[in-house]
Amino acid sequence: MWFVMFATANPDEYGDLLHLIDNMKTPKGIKIHQKFKIFGKPDVVITFEAEDEVVASEFIKQFGRVSDVRTHLAIKV
Repeated sequence: MWFVMFATANPDEYGDLLHLIDNMKTPKGIKIHQKFKIFGKPDVVITFEAEDEVVASEFIKQFGRVSDVRTHLAIKV
């Protein structure tokens, strides 16, 4: 399953979000395809593949403490 994650840093935590992106934990079952640091909102976009929604959720949780995270299931066309 492919996912697209959008993260907008919480106030005063932009640096923390960028540090986390560079040092994120990638659990077994996750394959990162692309990471983008955006000039604007959202601050970060990550495309990744996960075995299932549970694995994707475990990966995404780490970003929730420093950002507002929105994640969508993606279908390649």
